[in-house]
Amino acid sequence: MLGKHSVLLLGAGSMGGSILSCWLDQKILDPRRSAVVDPSPRDSVVREIDAYGLPLNPEEDQPYDVCVLAVKPQLLPSIIPALQWPNMQKTIFLSVAAGKSVGSIRNHLKEAGAGDAPIIRAMPNLPVAVKHGVTLLYAESRVQPREREIATRLMSATGSVLWVDKEEQIDSGMSISSCGPAYVFLLTEAMAEAGEAAGLPADIAEKLARETVTGAGALMAHDRRSAKQLRQAVTSKGGTTAEALKVLDDPKALRPLVTEAVAAATKRARELSD
Repeated sequence: MLGKHSVLLLGAGSMGGSILSCWLDQKILDPRRSAVVDPSPRDSVVREIDAYGLPLNPEEDQPYDVCVLAVKPQLLPSIIPALQWPNMQKTIFLSVAAGKSVGSIRNHLKEAGAGDAPIIRAMPNLPVAVKHGVTLLYAESRVQPREREIATRLMSATGSVLWVDKEEQIDSGMSISSCGPAYVFLLTEAMAEAGEAAGLPADIAEKLARETVTGAGALMAHDRRSAKQLRQAVTSKGGTTAEALKVLDDPKALRPLVTEAVAAATKRARELSD
């Protein structure tokens, strides 16, 4: 059975701070053996770690079960080689730094004398801020089942977790999960604009669009039917929805555009990877 974890969080910005809030809320960290390192944390983060007695930027080094790399990717080459604590080789390095491959992180760890430490990549998305995120996880071959279990537990505190078998699938998956919220926001924006064009006041059109999208998301979360089945269930033959879908589901409309968008995002993610 897994107890409370000793975690060093490097970086408590938007993503790191949101993940930390989930961990503290679910009380899965051991405050006496955990710490946060961030040169300029937000006031809200400082209040949270003070409330739970978590050290901020500690001067003394101690062993950690997990080190979470949540700093900007370009900072890793200077930060990782400077890390030092007892038994670093046994620490799980869980990276949420986009574009930084296992191989790249391994090379930096070799400089710190921890070249054999287990490495897991995690790609969470924006809704972790409200505990409804989805995180893609990839583990290299040397990662043991218990280490995977620890990573699953930590990231499950922020929402759902999916493991992928190949590292390149992180890029493909993030083009849906990490970029996906922006796709949904754009759809909501477009629906609001269309409502206004159809004669609704701007504030009503905006609220209708937002509430419809969040309501549809909540329905998918609680209904086991597939998205296709749900779409079919709300589409009456010859009705208004069917008429709208004739436009959106035209062979040259929404589906090919989404496929093209995801392919473009995946291509860019691989270009930015090292």
